Amino acid sequence: MQRGYSEVYYFRGGIPEWRSFKYPLVADQQLLKIKVPKISAKTLKKYLEEDDIFLLDVRPNPYKKYPKFIKGATRCSMLDLAQNYIYLPKDKKIALCGPAMKQSPIAGKFLIQKGYQVLGALKGGTMHWERKGNPVVAEDEIPYLGAE
Repeated sequence: MQRGYSEVYYFRGGIPEWRSFKYPLVADQQLLKIKVPKISAKTLKKYLEEDDIFLLDVRPNPYKKYPKFIKGATRCSMLDLAQNYIYLPKDKKIALCGPAMKQSPIAGKFLIQKGYQVLGALKGGTMHWERKGNPVVAEDEIPYLGAE
């Protein structure tokens, strides 16, 4: 008995390549209009010291390229966010981060659309945070949101 997919295709160039072939794309116009502010490392540090926010790291899981995290963050990959966002606190503002700020603005748009208070996405991501001299911790010190 054969299981799984036997013929799998993909576009190496992702969405830009898909567009180059003039294939159709559907975009959520409301989502496109949502703006997610960028917050500086200095501003994020102030909020973390005041314990005034919930910090969510949305990098892929596992992410071996840069396995350092901001202390106090909670992890949830973008793939799991649609299922696990219900575990986020509604009473706190949410700051988002990832290694290089590639996915955190997208997560911010999604959460704003779901009614969460999004403070913003860390400008430059966790790598920028560390370059600014701020401490980072290992993945095993960071909890995962919801059921992994």
